[in-house]
Parts: sequence; structure tokens; C-alpha cells
Amino acid sequence: MATSPSASSSPSASSSTANPPSALAIFDLDDTLLDGDCTQLWLEWIIDCGWVADGEALLAQMHDHDRQYHAGTLDMTAHLRFTLAPLKGRSRDSVRTQVEAFVSQSVRPRLMAGGVERLQQHARDGHATLVISASMHHLVAPIARAIGADGALATLPEFDADDRFTGEPIGIQTYQRGKLEAFSAWLDAHDTGFAAGWETWGYSDSFNDLPLLEFVDYPHATQPDARLRETADARGWPILQWR
Repeated sequence: MATSPSASSSPSASSSTANPPSALAIFDLDDTLLDGDCTQLWLEWIIDCGWVADGEALLAQMHDHDRQYHAGTLDMTAHLRFTLAPLKGRSRDSVRTQVEAFVSQSVRPRLMAGGVERLQQHARDGHATLVISASMHHLVAPIARAIGADGALATLPEFDADDRFTGEPIGIQTYQRGKLEAFSAWLDAHDTGFAAGWETWGYSDSFNDLPLLEFVDYPHATQPDARLRETADARGWPILQWR
């Protein structure tokens, strides 16, 4: 039977039922907290590890997918299968070991200080913090932990009975409206820890996240793409530059 890791993390002790948060801050990851795309950085990493036969072709396809993403036309299922293909048949533990090194050596130096500080300021203010990304969960969750977020939502990879990657995504795809669906499911699972009437904050660089930004009480455009900048200007949303 195929399995998957948990899609979310529980709030930290500071966000317990006895001391519920006063608000929730939701952050996108790629080009919001991270200067770049963690999926592309990861593909470059595993090419260097020798896990990919034709690295040049892989990166060319990734660049094509990136163009489609920014145009809002990306077939996310096909993209996720593409990014998972080099991991097919590899054990969860072997991939986790490489991800830990990847986060330490490749991701940490590219985290944008202003974004991380904003997330940590929300935590100091007693707000729960959540990272929601279209990238895969096995990358997003360790990065979210590294910056002190209370939880992470991302598309899950499937594992077989031997705890090896099947190359397939599973569950809600956290892309466009899928981010809002995943957040709603997370809320249902954690609502006992939160006070009624809490406020929500949102941060993203991408027009693809418009459904989520429209949902929160206080949307923010961070390093916005052209379409999101136009929307933010028209609606009077704050525009932040952390890069």
C-alpha cells in the first residue's frame, strides 16, 4: 500500500490550546522567503550528486515549466511527476539525508533576511506561522522548520510499501486554489488550538496565489510578478521588497 508523510505540522507549544495564537501568518516560499525556486535548486543539487543522467535536459525542462508557472498555464501534475522522477525507487531516508545537506548548504544562504525576520516577528507577536508552497513537501517542510515556522503545507510524495518514492504526487496539490484547499483542511485539523475570530496575514510573490491572498485579512505582495503587482496596486495592498 502506498503511503505519504503528514501534510502539515502542528503548531508549536506557544500555539497550544492553553495559549492560542491571536493571528495566523501564511507565507509562500519560493521567491517570497527564498531568493529563487527550491525545486530548481534541488534539481541542480541532485545533478551534482549524480542522481540524474542528463542534467542539461532536466534543467532545460525545468526552465520551460518555470515559464509556464509564471504564465499560469503549468500542468502541475505533470510538473510534479517530472520533479519526482529522479527520486523514484530511492528510500525516504536516503533522500532525507540529501535534503538536510541541501537545506544547510544551498537553501540557507539564499533565504531573504527581510522575509525570515517578518515571519519571526509574527511569532514574537504571538501569531502562528505557516509556509504553503507549490513545491514538494519533502523540500518545503525542512525549510519551514529551519526558519522556525509552526507548520508547512505542500504537495505530498507517495511512498511504496518499502518506504521508497514511487515518483507520484498524492493528495491536494498546493498550487493556485489548491493552496486554499490545503489550508482549509489544515484549519479543520487544528481548529481546537485557535481562538475564534483570529486574523490572517498572507505573503506571496505570485499571481498564482491570488485565491489565498484574497482570502486572508491582510494580503501582502512580496517581490511581486507583474500581474500581482498590478493587482496589489489596484487594491492598495502593501508591496514588500526583501530581495
